[in-house]
Amino acid sequence: MKRKPRIFHGLVNYGTQSGVLAMYLRRLGYRAVSVTRPDAFGRVTDVSLPHGGNLFQKIARHAWARIYLAYCFFTNEIFHFYFGTTLANGQWDLPLYRIFGKKVVMEYLGSDVQKYGVSVGKYKWTNIRYKQTPEEGLASDRRIDKRLARERKYADKLLVCAPCYSEFVTDAELLPLAIDLEQYEFTPLPAFQGTFRLMHAPTHRGNKGTSYILDAVERLKSEGHAIELDLVEGVSHEELKRRYRKCHVFIDQIVAGWYGTASIEALAMGRPTVVSIRDSYMEHFPVEHELPFFNADPDSIYDVLRGVLGLTPTQLQDSAQRGREFVESVHDASVVVRKLVSIYEGLWRAFPRTHLVTERPLKGQRRDG
Repeated sequence: MKRKPRIFHGLVNYGTQSGVLAMYLRRLGYRAVSVTRPDAFGRVTDVSLPHGGNLFQKIARHAWARIYLAYCFFTNEIFHFYFGTTLANGQWDLPLYRIFGKKVVMEYLGSDVQKYGVSVGKYKWTNIRYKQTPEEGLASDRRIDKRLARERKYADKLLVCAPCYSEFVTDAELLPLAIDLEQYEFTPLPAFQGTFRLMHAPTHRGNKGTSYILDAVERLKSEGHAIELDLVEGVSHEELKRRYRKCHVFIDQIVAGWYGTASIEALAMGRPTVVSIRDSYMEHFPVEHELPFFNADPDSIYDVLRGVLGLTPTQLQDSAQRGREFVESVHDASVVVRKLVSIYEGLWRAFPRTHLVTERPLKGQRRDG
């Protein structure tokens, strides 16, 4: 039987995709490693590249990282890159993977492919409008086009993490975002003791439509609704999970048209979630289950929240249960990794030859997470 390929995931870890998928691949017997840049949120990874310190330390750590990444190049056969990164700055190494018989998977996670001109031209509400000026956006569009043309030339497989990015990379396959469900215990909603607790956790306020959410909450308060909003910013991932448990309803983004990792985590822990969903994206999302979200955009967020406040605890708990079941069927890492394995195996069968690689780990390898 042909041996299983050695698989590299990196260099970014947005949504903990790199760390979680590599971990679940190892459970299936693959030699997989996630190697990522430093992460202020403390997401799970195998190897966190060293950085910082005084001038001498910076030079030494940069040199170690370059040597280690070169080692990764020669000891892995499938490279799963995220967010337009490769082992080398500027992607000058892309032709080398084909020369050496490696396979390259590029997975896109958001602004690495989302184009300003298309988004602003098609949609009234779009998160990119709040992150870039028109000049910045159009310049970014040109860079995206140039980079995608290069990646299409050398990559063996293109993936997008959500259907909202399928229109920008029409030849990419959808791989749903994955979470490690073992780390997200489903818990009943907190007791209702006179105050309805909402939570919102923006990493970028413009990206999430935070100003519209704050306005809607203040309007509801002025009308006499007993609600409080936990606005969570700049905390570790563990603290974020703790805060999920304290709320009754989680509000994610309301301008992007699809949901991300925060929504999935909230659903997994049993928290009904408000997020914007564009119907047009459903054609790229072949899932039989009904999406378990309260759908809202800036025009409707006030009415949606008012409707949510009118639900009984039983109705909210039923919504929470449907959300957990949805995550278990679509976003559980054990489900997603099986789809990923089928992609890898298709690439692995196409290998022109068996490569000789060393089994010995590099001296000084540091593992975090």
